[in-house]
Amino acid sequence: MNVAGILRSIITSLITSENLHYKKRHYHELKRVILGRAHDVHFFYQADDPYSHLISQLLKDLNQSYDVNIHIHIVDKPKDNVVPMRKSLEDFSIKDAALTAPYHNLEFKDSYQIPEQTDLLIAQKMLSASKNKVNDIFHISKNLWEGNINDLSYRLASDKELLKIIQTGNRKRKKMGHYLGAMFYYAGEWYWGLDRLPYMLKRLDKLKLRKKGAYLEAKFINNADLRGGDFSNISVEFFVSLRSPYSYLALPEIIELKNKFNINTIIRPVLPMVMRGLPVPREKVMYIVKDAKREASRIGIPFGKIFDPLGKAIKRGYSLLPYAKKMQRDAEYLYEFSKLAWSEGKDMKETSNLKIAIENASLDWNEACDYLDSDEWKPFVEENRKRLIQSNLWGVPSFRIVDQKDNELFKSWGRDRLWLLTHEIRSLAKDLEH
Repeated sequence: MNVAGILRSIITSLITSENLHYKKRHYHELKRVILGRAHDVHFFYQADDPYSHLISQLLKDLNQSYDVNIHIHIVDKPKDNVVPMRKSLEDFSIKDAALTAPYHNLEFKDSYQIPEQTDLLIAQKMLSASKNKVNDIFHISKNLWEGNINDLSYRLASDKELLKIIQTGNRKRKKMGHYLGAMFYYAGEWYWGLDRLPYMLKRLDKLKLRKKGAYLEAKFINNADLRGGDFSNISVEFFVSLRSPYSYLALPEIIELKNKFNINTIIRPVLPMVMRGLPVPREKVMYIVKDAKREASRIGIPFGKIFDPLGKAIKRGYSLLPYAKKMQRDAEYLYEFSKLAWSEGKDMKETSNLKIAIENASLDWNEACDYLDSDEWKPFVEENRKRLIQSNLWGVPSFRIVDQKDNELFKSWGRDRLWLLTHEIRSLAKDLEH
């Protein structure tokens, strides 16, 4: 184990420390009290972002339900270095927002398109000039996405005023440590859109900031009940990576789908984005690690003592895949490898740790040794990469449902959409007991 790796493991252990996490919360609250400040919730609104539009529908309710001050900051779309395949993300975001909105009692039409630049500027100018952004944001956002922004009669900020407001929003977001739109920030922590809103509301509830008679609720959507289903007409593909913490967190549910519900699953590992030539900047890595820890704690998966498996560890780990796949335990092996790297801080390029992963997956190390450090895995992993891109996806974990003729019936991206995957599987089941 090299010194740099050990230091990184120590640093990530500190970053993900729950004790430090709660001390930071206490520090922010103590600082707020000493300075006599209100409870300030910051929301970074990107007008051409579907997830920002979904949140715009809730801000008035949030304001009426909690004793907080909501500050709305208008920001640009993220830079290219954090969105390596922007067009794919934009297309996906529209479809994803349309699919998920009904589960939150919100609206987003799958016919929406990314607003034209001229309409976008008008909406941004309207919101910039608004004296009550919390009340006006949804009306402006809704008309922007529906193509009716020119029908509104709000006052417009000047070009110079708008530029200053957006630059200020961008700088504030960067200074606080983020890069995306649809982000909430409250006292040292970030919360992305609907998927992380329950965490923020829970925190505000603990501070007893919920007003009497408040009605705003946010919840994590449960997986669909798949008992009794006949899934012989479909297969589910899972694109994962050994360097993705979200892949690690998704693997137990993937294994459950395979074993508990007898769903034909195809595990499709790919190389990490960095090893595929796609950038992953530092601020993105930092947020992902902290967010993955938060999610891991919620779903009960160990996480936090990390030894980054980038490079040789990935290649050596993948060299054992053909054996694990032959034994129909590739998902289990990937999980055990990831668990050692992401929760026990093991250097997974070391043979002794690969042996532990193989044996923890109930596989035979003596048989696995015949595959160690071979190149047999490379064509399969490259095929998976091409299949991922052809489906207009890019990151992991990603999921596809295909029929018996390999026609795509559904696709999604992110561990946050495993619940949606189960609902789509349920709707496609040939026979399901009610």
